[in-house]
Order: sequence, then structure tokens, then C-alpha cells
Amino acid sequence: MASERRFGQVFDGVAAAYDDVRPGYPPELVATACDRGGLKAGSRVLELGCGTGKLTELLVERGLVVDAVDPGPNMVEAARKRIGRTDRVTFHISRFEDADLPREAFAAVFSATAFHWLDPEVSWRKAASHLEPSGLIALLTHVGLRDEHGAEDEFRAALNKHAAGIAEGWHPSRDLATILGGAAERRDNASLVWDWVMGDGRHELVAAEAADLFEDVDLAAVVLEDEKTADELIAHFRTTSLYFRIDPAQLPALEADDRRIVERRGGTVRFSLAAMLMTARLKTGPVGAGETAA
Repeated sequence: MASERRFGQVFDGVAAAYDDVRPGYPPELVATACDRGGLKAGSRVLELGCGTGKLTELLVERGLVVDAVDPGPNMVEAARKRIGRTDRVTFHISRFEDADLPREAFAAVFSATAFHWLDPEVSWRKAASHLEPSGLIALLTHVGLRDEHGAEDEFRAALNKHAAGIAEGWHPSRDLATILGGAAERRDNASLVWDWVMGDGRHELVAAEAADLFEDVDLAAVVLEDEKTADELIAHFRTTSLYFRIDPAQLPALEADDRRIVERRGGTVRFSLAAMLMTARLKTGPVGAGETAA
């Protein structure tokens, strides 16, 4: 998995397309995070992997003061254009693991569809070290929900045909009740919960120390319906890390098969997604607030 995390760097090369086709995040989930963290206008927060600024924009709209970290200069430039001139955001072009940021300075740490690209041996403890006492970590992502119509199976078969083994170990999509139930069983450790949400081991996000760093783990979800044409589906695919893992010689045939799947379904394919939010609070006392500086 450590070698696969290098693909977190590929998005900078497709920043404009990424901004065009990737979904944003429901404002109500940001509101929920702010409520859980007691955040108000003027609260200082840290955003990890800001990308093209879709979450950053929502944080700024709530009056938060944001330090936004991303390793991609093109992604950061797109974020600057999205947000416009403001003194509420300071961008840091850096890997979070290397970023020089003040300790115990932020009321919350946010990250949207980016935390899984960070090294879990560093990310959980480093995130905790930048939080004020009882500060909040708030992670967001989109999760595909179980498809009752078989499209997922068809797309998986096409992927296995042209890129055998690349999806080995990926679990089928689950319904929302299963995701929420499994998270509840793991809530003693925030990293276990986020690993489960992100695919139950697919990204290897578990860190035992997270159980000593965070408490009050909770989830919220907003279900979204999406419908894509073949062109839209392929445009989205070309902004994913999966696209860059496949032998370029195999991509035209894979995309042609994907296009045929959509055409057989009448020209569009429907997906159900859950926009997910996990929040957890920094533990108080010698482990949560003290040992994070070690």
C-alpha cells in the first residue's frame, strides 16, 4: 500500500479536469462538523489535501480561517481561483507529512477524499499534534452504495478483463446500513472506522495509536443519486488514481467496453452515493493532548 500511495500525486496533472468532474460536498455535512466541533466564524482550522478547493470554499463560507495543505501546485492554483482573493485562507504547497505547521493551533482538522493518501504511521498522530485540546478531526468522502441493477458487476468484469488483478482485494459496494453498522462496531478507534468506510482494508489506514488519540467517533451521511453518460463516466475515470495504474495500452479497450455497458443501459447509468462524514475529538489528558508532541 505504501507504494500505491505515490498515486496520490497524479491528480496535479489533471487539476482542471478534476475540478470539472469531481463532486463537491453537501454543506449540511460541513454544518454538522462545525456543530460537533463548536466551530464559529473566526475559528482556525487546518485542511489536508485541499485539492481544487471544493471543501475549502465551504469552510470559508462559514467564516472559518483555513490553513490549506496540498502537494500539487496546479491543484492549489485551481483552489485559489475558486475561492478568490481572501485573507481567510493560507495555502501550503507541501505533503502534510512534511508540512511545518504550528502545534495545538487549530480548532479542527478537515480532509475530504484525501486522508487515505497520507501515511497512517504519521497522519493520525501528526493531525492530533496540530489540534487544540478537545479539537475535532473531520474526514469526508463519497462512497458508492450497493447497486441493485448489476452495473457495478459489469464494470468490475470489464476492469478485470483488461487489468487483471488490479482490483484484487476490493470489496463489493455495501448498503448504507451496513456501512453505519460496521462503523459503530469499530468506534473505539477512529482509524478503524475510517478504514472501514473507505473499503475495509483497501487503503490500510489503521493505526493502533489512533485509539489513544481520539474519542467520540461519530458518522453522518447524505445519500446522493448520480446519473452519467458514457462521456461523463469516462471523463471522471480519467481523473482517478485507478486510471493511472492501468497499462496505457489497455485503456482504449477498457473505455470502449465501459461505453458499451452504458449504451446497453439506454445511454446513462445511475449510481447511488453516500457523502460520508466522520468526526472524532482529540482526547484530553496525557495521551490525547500531551503525548502528541512526542
